[in-house]
Amino acid sequence: MDTKGAVKCFVVGLNHRRIDPALESQGVANGIMTFSIPEFGIIFRCRAAGQPVDLEFGALFALLKFVQTKLADQKIKKLHIFSSNPEFVFSFAGNSRHLKADTERMRLLTEFNHEFLMAVSFIDAIKNQALVSPADYPSMPAGRSVDLKQDGDRSKPRFQPVQKGIKL
Repeated sequence: MDTKGAVKCFVVGLNHRRIDPALESQGVANGIMTFSIPEFGIIFRCRAAGQPVDLEFGALFALLKFVQTKLADQKIKKLHIFSSNPEFVFSFAGNSRHLKADTERMRLLTEFNHEFLMAVSFIDAIKNQALVSPADYPSMPAGRSVDLKQDGDRSKPRFQPVQKGIKL
């Protein structure tokens, strides 16, 4: 696929070796799946359980669903997806145990292939923008603006009395 004009996206799936004991006692997973679309200032992260390659596929399908539903008005048709996991990248080369025929992953990938042209490439972890801090992303993509609409009559200020704390 010619990647010219494609939206660059980044995916990561990883497991932390260490997790806060309080979170661990509550059953919080130590895996993280994340995707980013720097062109739109979007970074998504969530905790999940699984092996890194499984988390990476989860991040990929979350990314594709996000683009399909939340960015539908952008008419995106080409995606260039970058990953730092060679096992994930090479699974698209064919004869992979991760993308066997008649599996849910292959069904989902086939479904999204009808909507998007996709290329998957390897990128060094240091350049993978799904691994950067959310503080490094702009709050708004360059050249974009938000049309703020007033909801209701704001001409009259409404003062609410201060409430004291709850008595136990």
